[in-house]
Amino acid sequence: MGESGFMIKFGKMKHLLQLQNEGLLYMNPPQYFWDVEDADRGDPFDCIAKVHRGPKILFPLPSGKQVSMEGEWTLRIPPPEHAEINIFCMYALRALVGSFPVDERNFRFGAHALVVLNVAEFLRRTEFTLKSKRISGDGNLVEYVDDKHVGDLGPFRKFRKFAYQSEWRLVCNNGPAGHRGIRIGSIADISVIIRSKEVNKEISVDFGDFKQVAEPDRP
Repeated sequence: MGESGFMIKFGKMKHLLQLQNEGLLYMNPPQYFWDVEDADRGDPFDCIAKVHRGPKILFPLPSGKQVSMEGEWTLRIPPPEHAEINIFCMYALRALVGSFPVDERNFRFGAHALVVLNVAEFLRRTEFTLKSKRISGDGNLVEYVDDKHVGDLGPFRKFRKFAYQSEWRLVCNNGPAGHRGIRIGSIADISVIIRSKEVNKEISVDFGDFKQVAEPDRP
């Protein structure tokens, strides 16, 4: 991630235990984010290749004339073969860029949180698994752009209204046209599970150095 920090996955306990014990990275296709009605999870622009906007729409008539309609319009251009793209997301705690304390809106994603204490090792295991399974994928932090952005977007750019989610993403290609699960092996040795509402209490930050997460009481 470029600096010291933690990665956090918010969710249900049973799913987080699968992530911790099996290293199960449960990945959604872009269509999931396009269709879900939850305002925090849903994003019709997620992974969209390009965005075009304009002040009016022109309709060509058979006669050759054009009729215009005033008003804002937005055109979303999806990436090719988007059904084969899969996305896994985590919260990137990076105190030096203001992602700590964790915005409490993230707690809506689940009552518990898995905190990855050794991010470098987590990324190493993920990369090793992708290479060994010959899976095409890329992991990176999300860049947050203006909500009226025009032009290229892609899977690692989202609108600024989602900046509170401070995402790190793994994006894989050539998937099964639906949900996908990739197992990287147990990460129990480099992670802990705590209650979401305790995240900002259990984690303390010294600028220039990060203190270890205090060993929590198991839920």
